[in-house]
Amino acid sequence: MESKVMAIVNGVEILESDVDRFIELMGDRALPYKNPEGKKQLCEELVKQELIIQDCYNRKLNESEAFVKEINEITRSILAKHFLNELFDDIKVSDEEIKKYYEENKNLFKSRYTFKAKHILVESEEKADELKKLCENGEEFEELAKKYSMCPSKEVGGDLGEFSQGQMVLEFENACIDARVGEITKPVKTQFGYHLIMLESKTEPEQLDLETVKDEIRKNIVKAKEQIAYVKKMDALMKDAKIERKY
Repeated sequence: MESKVMAIVNGVEILESDVDRFIELMGDRALPYKNPEGKKQLCEELVKQELIIQDCYNRKLNESEAFVKEINEITRSILAKHFLNELFDDIKVSDEEIKKYYEENKNLFKSRYTFKAKHILVESEEKADELKKLCENGEEFEELAKKYSMCPSKEVGGDLGEFSQGQMVLEFENACIDARVGEITKPVKTQFGYHLIMLESKTEPEQLDLETVKDEIRKNIVKAKEQIAYVKKMDALMKDAKIERKY
């Protein structure tokens, strides 16, 4: 089916299909233009673009040294992309490979720890030790947090709520992993200061089933195969090439 001509700029036709492609490239931003009036507005933009291009050709900007250099760089980049696309095109991963990878690396596919904890943050280890002793002598952890903690959580007695592995700085996280529920840790130093942590609950990681991690495993195997294919191809190219290094 022929596309309707919406404008002619110095003999160059702008078709409705050109406007439709413009709309497609705009994605979500194109919604207000998916009507006859909107298409007319976009057609005017394409008219301006065509005038710019024609002016560039008329002034031979496409023959300038800067333009030719940039085109060559873009061409090289696109060629390199197509080189990799072609090299990796035949890479496939079977269900058997995925299952084997899962069985050999089960320890990598576990859920994260989750914790519920309260803490008190102070500037010095000495102050943290002092507050820990007060807790051991019957002082309420929450009240000490409200009075002494530097963290905004002091307003709720140091309560951090529930959080999972990876959300806190490593030293804090490791202390939570090592702590027993109900105990107050020794002072834990982080970049923020010294923490006393009272662990309220801890959920241990569980083994994730194969179906849950299947896509992740597939990507890992594909990446490994791509690396092998790339190294093999480069070794072959290097072997056949005459390379003079001047460094």
